Amino acid sequence: MNKKQLVRYIKNDMDAIEKRKTIEWIRKHPDNHKKFNMVKAQYIVSTFKDIPNNPDSNSFFFERFKNSIKKRKPKRLFLYACASVIIMLSVLWNQGSFENSTETIVETPQQINSAHSDGSVHFTTKRGDRKEIYLPDGSKIVLNAESQLIYPKEFNDSLREVTLIGEAFFDIKRNIYKPFIVNSNNLKIKVLGTSFNVKSYDGDKKIETTLVTGKVELIKDEETPIVLAPSQKAVFYKKENKLEIEKVYSHDVVAWKDGRLIFNKTPLQDVVVDLERKYNVKININSQKLLDYEYTGTFDNLSINEVLKVLTISSPIKYAIENKEIKLWDDIK
Repeated sequence: MNKKQLVRYIKNDMDAIEKRKTIEWIRKHPDNHKKFNMVKAQYIVSTFKDIPNNPDSNSFFFERFKNSIKKRKPKRLFLYACASVIIMLSVLWNQGSFENSTETIVETPQQINSAHSDGSVHFTTKRGDRKEIYLPDGSKIVLNAESQLIYPKEFNDSLREVTLIGEAFFDIKRNIYKPFIVNSNNLKIKVLGTSFNVKSYDGDKKIETTLVTGKVELIKDEETPIVLAPSQKAVFYKKENKLEIEKVYSHDVVAWKDGRLIFNKTPLQDVVVDLERKYNVKININSQKLLDYEYTGTFDNLSINEVLKVLTISSPIKYAIENKEIKLWDDIK
């Protein structure tokens, strides 16, 4: 596998067959994996114009991070992890006792979890799992970890309706005569044909709907429907019973389906929840100060060990692994 082919894979410029062949090559031998990480590091670094021509670039970013802490209010710290440093370090780190249990290329299972007597199909994913599902109309859904999708074996003549618990990315086949509706807690999302993301876990305080392409309507009770435009996210706060619209980078929101987690001023407590779902681990925050932290950064197909290393390098966070449980605390003197 040459460098040009690996760069095409990194840029997501391959079809499914080429991707699978590349992944098989990477996994075939540790030297292949090392070469891939090095090419990826070089590519990531080449995309940053402000990186100094300094072989000790890791220390440069760490110093810039420390300086950014001093300039901010002590009440809330913003933790930044540079993508290039993450990838560079991933070449050197060992996997340790935890491994990344999510495949880079998600499976496309044709089987179902369970078929019920009412004709509905219930598809469930566990922690650390991610699956592709194809509906009877040809629509594609990527179901995130700890999620459930309920849909009929066959859609009726006038409506395509599904129920989601958890998170999923929807790529819906257009049919103006058969609207597609997602039931998610107290919200209904209505579309004709579009791509969008819904995050609606039972234990979360909010429901998030992000539009990537097309148009969707949010319907709550008998209220007037709210129409989203591409790159808009609707956030419904359950306890306050209120809905807010904000502008986002939609491709960052749906990066999870490609194995990446991207955070933008996200409370560390929410970051931990996403890490637990993705890596099938238990993480405890043993510091009141850390609850006030917000994190901005990208974890690009890293193992949980690499994620923990990044946290300790890019922030005053320490960790320990005891009885398969990860504990976090602050290291502020």
